[in-house]
Amino acid sequence: MRIEERINPKSLQAAMAAAGIDVLVGASSENFFYLTDTLLLSHEIIPERLCMAVMPSEGVPWALVCYCEELQTRQDSWIGEIHVYHEFQESPMEVLARLLKEQGWGRARIGVEKRFLAGVYLEELEALLPEATVLAGDWVFDQARSLKTPQEIEILRAAGLETERAILESFSRSRPGDSEKEVANRISTRLLEGGGTSSWIVLAAGTNTAINHPWAGSKTLELGEIVRVDTGATFRGYRSDVARTAVVGEPNREQLGLYRKLREAELETISRARAGTRACCVYEGFVGAFQRRGLSVTSQAVGHGLGTGLHEYPILNGKEGAELTPGMVLCIEPAVLDSRGFLYHVEDLVLVTEGEPRILTGHMNADDLFVIT
Repeated sequence: MRIEERINPKSLQAAMAAAGIDVLVGASSENFFYLTDTLLLSHEIIPERLCMAVMPSEGVPWALVCYCEELQTRQDSWIGEIHVYHEFQESPMEVLARLLKEQGWGRARIGVEKRFLAGVYLEELEALLPEATVLAGDWVFDQARSLKTPQEIEILRAAGLETERAILESFSRSRPGDSEKEVANRISTRLLEGGGTSSWIVLAAGTNTAINHPWAGSKTLELGEIVRVDTGATFRGYRSDVARTAVVGEPNREQLGLYRKLREAELETISRARAGTRACCVYEGFVGAFQRRGLSVTSQAVGHGLGTGLHEYPILNGKEGAELTPGMVLCIEPAVLDSRGFLYHVEDLVLVTEGEPRILTGHMNADDLFVIT
């Protein structure tokens, strides 16, 4: 799939023009993949081994990679112009600056990822290009990546459904007395078997559910406890992110009632994710939905964009003024505590359209509290 089929480079260049950026440099794994179609393992586990994609306002994009990543980049990327630097022998910033000068960008306005690049790299690039202006290009990537093409939407939809299948099948195989780690391993294995290249998981039972991001451990699933999972994987370079809640054994009245209110509040919040609505208004709607049901609000955000990154623009919080636009794909994820300190959490993938928001996850019935027997 060529870049023109997967992403919209014109929207990226329009965002560059609006920001007054002549050359945009993507160095994070998310933006390198976004521009090159190449998912590098070392980018994930050794981020200081810089590999960069360069998008000029005029001309063709090109890439600069560490010598040990040249073969994969040439094999996977649609980009034809690939340059190499030799790790530990030369600085990637030196090679980048030299190439920019050779292509006539020595005095350009250069956008870089200031949220990703370490200060030492930024200082080096500015010293090597004294006549250029180095600007923050993060916002340009945020804007472009927030609007998904039909191909991106389909990848994200399929990834979300595969993640739901992993949860449902693993919950169905789980029993009281199983450890958190055993259940988490089932889900993680299923995600990889379903096509994920890497995965992550938050899975907890009982009072451990109230910990935001606990490691699954040896604690066993006991009757009457809540089990919470928030998990995802990378599929074809894009992330999945789904949360579901279950109860071990027959649920009591409080558990059924609280979960029903949580699900209702989630669906009401999703209904507000319409084109033209500001992100902060979605959050305010979530707060209202909780308050009308007598639920306590403990989160400062109720969702986020999803794509090549896990938490993408816009973040749905009370201060984000961005307007939702058709093509945005969001995760909506409210959570609530019960009287025993167990945390209930649901998270679904939602597409902003010209009309009603469309829920892309629906393989697992989230209307009812899942029962592990």
